[in-house]
Amino acid sequence: MGRCPAVVPHVPGSQLNAFPRKASWPSTVLVSGMLLENTLVERRSLLRLVEENFQNFFPSGRELPELEFFPLGEDSWSYRCGPLWISIRRDLDGHFPGAYEVPLLLRESGKEFVLAPLAGHDGRVVHRIADFPVVTFPYIERATASSAPPTPGQLDLLICQLHEVHTFEPPASRPVELPTEDFRFPFDNDLDKALQAALNGAAAQCGPYGGLLADLVARRWGHLTALREEAARVADRCTARWRGERPALTHGDPSLTNVLFGQGVDIIDWGGAMWAPPERDWAALTRVFGTAPQGRPAFLRFYELRWTLAEVAEYATRFTGPHTGDADDDAMWGRLARYLPQA
Repeated sequence: MGRCPAVVPHVPGSQLNAFPRKASWPSTVLVSGMLLENTLVERRSLLRLVEENFQNFFPSGRELPELEFFPLGEDSWSYRCGPLWISIRRDLDGHFPGAYEVPLLLRESGKEFVLAPLAGHDGRVVHRIADFPVVTFPYIERATASSAPPTPGQLDLLICQLHEVHTFEPPASRPVELPTEDFRFPFDNDLDKALQAALNGAAAQCGPYGGLLADLVARRWGHLTALREEAARVADRCTARWRGERPALTHGDPSLTNVLFGQGVDIIDWGGAMWAPPERDWAALTRVFGTAPQGRPAFLRFYELRWTLAEVAEYATRFTGPHTGDADDDAMWGRLARYLPQA
């Protein structure tokens, strides 16, 4: 029987948006997010960032307010500091600063439904603390409040807004570097390792969910194999069909955590922006809201399969590494069980 590796700081991946994905990948669409703070990033370091780059948002001569942690968003650790919203990103699948510059260009072009990050005193949108990207936004109260499900009219508006995004082209004078869809599965090796660790018994020594994972994988092995084989076939078809097509600017995860529904509809968190077929966003809308414009079936199926497999890879990797059964573990096990339900 194998042994669980030594305990090291573990930071799970989350959105299957940008490639090569977080040396891990994406996350599920839930209103709840990271329940525990990232202990690798000290609060005093965040406050120092605010003092050095965003002091102009506070009255002169006053001390900065205390940071308030919010367990929102599965691809980030989020804090409020007075009028500011600070997001510590989990973009381990490949961090692309251009993804945070794109919303600035979108908003400057007149798309006021885009919530753009703030540039600091040093001119940068993305800063780094403990090797994590940190992005700062204006604080919007309704971003932290629970909301009623969107109305059909609000969903129609969201679809119209995404159509606008899909046709956007950055000005030639301000090019941005974004990943382009390649129809690959960057989490494949991680998934193979996690499944093997589950089957050979090594996961059972890693924490309270290791043994449960081994049982789940054994029972659903045939289902997992079928999903991966289908995904490979669909990816090949999409690669051939998309060749030569104009790519669309896509958000990647227009979900309940990334879309604010109120008097208007605002889109936030552009960290997964990518040049891709528009079905990338339509598949997300279908997964989250059950509605979207008609798209090409092969592309929609590809994004559905890649999301599912990336989720399985993320959570299986977590439970084949050292874990304690904390609140984040409990939540992630529940998500994994939804992707691999008992037959």
